[in-house]
This record gives sequence, C-alpha cells and structure tokens, in this order.
Amino acid sequence: MYNDITNRLSKWASGKKEAPQRVLLYPTNSCNLNCVFCYQTLKPYDYSLKLPKEKWLNITKELCKMGVKTLQISGGGEPLLEADIVLSMMKIIKKHNVEGRLVTNGTIFNNELIEDIVKIQWDHIIFSVDSAKAATHDFLRGKKGSFRKTVHAIRMFKRIKEIKATEKPLMEFSSVLTKMNFKQINGIIKLAYELGVKVITFEPVFVSNPYVHKIKMNSFHRKRFVKKIIPSALDLSRKYGIITNLAALREIKEIEKTGDLKEKIVHNKNIKNTNSFLDIPCYDPWLWPKIEADGRIGPCSSILFEKENIRNKTFREIWYGKQFQEFRSRIKNRDLPDSCANCVSTHLPLNNSIREKLREVYN
Repeated sequence: MYNDITNRLSKWASGKKEAPQRVLLYPTNSCNLNCVFCYQTLKPYDYSLKLPKEKWLNITKELCKMGVKTLQISGGGEPLLEADIVLSMMKIIKKHNVEGRLVTNGTIFNNELIEDIVKIQWDHIIFSVDSAKAATHDFLRGKKGSFRKTVHAIRMFKRIKEIKATEKPLMEFSSVLTKMNFKQINGIIKLAYELGVKVITFEPVFVSNPYVHKIKMNSFHRKRFVKKIIPSALDLSRKYGIITNLAALREIKEIEKTGDLKEKIVHNKNIKNTNSFLDIPCYDPWLWPKIEADGRIGPCSSILFEKENIRNKTFREIWYGKQFQEFRSRIKNRDLPDSCANCVSTHLPLNNSIREKLREVYN
C-alpha cells in the first residue's frame, strides 16, 4: 500500500497531478439500523437528493479509468439498501480489475446476492461487528437481532465460498471501540476466527453526535486498553492468524480526545515547521476523497464541500479543480478547518507512517 501512496504523493510534490489512491462511494444515506454513535441521529440528510443509478455507474467507470487503486462502497447509510446500484457498481469495478471494498452492517444479504458477489470475485467485504455478544452489538447498532443477521450472512458467505472453492471475497470486521466494548476484543477475535474472517480493524468511536460523549473511552480506559487488553489480544490474533491494527492503536494517545483533535494534527511532533511536502499535517486531500449520496464531494471522510457537486461535473474536474486546490493549499499552510477536530483518530498514526515512508524516498 505505502509504495502506491508514496508514488502518488511524490508526483503531487513534483508539481504533477495524480488520481486518488482510494475513493469512498456513498450510494445512499438511508439505513436500516439506528447506531447510537451515528451522525444519522441528527437527521442531517435530505434523502430525496440522491444520485440516479446511471450517474453512479458513470462515476464508477470514470474512477476506474483514472487509475484509482481502490474503490470502497460504504456510507452514509447501508449501501445494500440500494443493492441493484451497488451490485452494478461492483461489476464495473471488477471488470476494470480495480480493488473493491464493500462496508456493510451485514443484515440485508440473501443467498442470491451473496452468490453474485462471490461470482464476480469481489475483493473485500467489511462487516460492522462491535462485539461477540449479541446484546452489546445490538445496543450499539440500535436494533435487536442485528447481530444474528450479520453472523448468519457471514456464515452464508463462508459456505458458498467453500462450495465454489474460492477465497474471495475476503471477509473483515470493522469494530467501533467504546467504553462498553473495549474489554471484549478477545471475544471479537475468537468470533472472527470461527467465521473465517481474516482482518479486524478496531476504530475508536468519533464524536458524530452528542451521545458519543457518554460512551467514548476516557484516559483511564485508554491506559487499561493499552497496558492490559491489547497485549493479550495481540497474542490471540497471532495465534489465530488474524491481521489487526492493534499494534498501531497501542501508540495512539488521543483515543479519549476524539472530537477534539484539530490542535493535535496541527502541532504533530513528527512534523517540522517547513513548507516541505514532507511536513504537511494531513495527506487525506491528496489520497482519499469521498462522494456522498447527494453528489457532494469531500476531501476526506470528515469534511464535505458544499459548492462542488458531481451532479453537474465529472470527478476529474472537481478533483483537479479550484476548490480542491485551494483546500490542499490551506492544509499545506496548517490552516485546518474546524471539522478536523472530529478526525478519525487512527488517521493520525497513518499519516505519520506515510510521512516516514516519504522521508525514506526523499532521503
């Protein structure tokens, strides 16, 4: 991954333009769950403002032809509420040999859809699983029975993959960490092993609504998490051959500061006060944009541009256009918008790793 990222950033640094490394695609903002930590609780969307199927397919084709390495279909909402659009997008992505990722709560799958996804040799499906205990998962996801449906879908994938004698799609977990479930990591790892899940990404909850302040981890939780829970979980994940980001989480000192990370990004001790491309506080606007269900574009998962909309433009026009360029200049100058306070905390060490790889290239 890092070679591709550093190659793209090196082109930007030399004054050339380059396609994103990954684009997040949000085909819908509608959802069948009511997660307690979700932005949706604030009712922020006009659900009537959604892009038509033809536009999504044209966007997908354009991104594939631009040279984007990975297209991730997520949301927003639950993408499989628009299963017809999503499956058509997935087929285009694989036709162009682009890596495809689907993030889902896993509650809507049926046998026919699973067989179609296995048939096209989709790459990765990331299931939202917050606990191996149904009660905890269902509470966090806001709907009783969601754990049972998700686990059933994963078992169906496992069975059909065995029948078809294929490894794809690779199944992953994405687990949101709160004070309610951070002690349950070993259980999540054991469940993953049982279900044939190969990768788990643990993501500290970020403040998308006021309720999150009640469930996010505090400094006491973080210290216990780092000193006692992560070492045991790392041992267990190695035993079962499951890849996690736990080693990186061990280095994060900001878990309890979620929702208040702007100053930490600006005053990152790993960057120097220079105008060098090596000292940009965040590389997201050069690498990982998103396209919302209503056509708005964001330079990262936390920020949206209100002026630019893909309804009336191509992605290329927007990505290389004035607003993106002005925003990148702003980030270079460490003039971060207030929205950066709610950055995903794991992006801090990720950007540090990218910076280290870039230094290796330039030194």
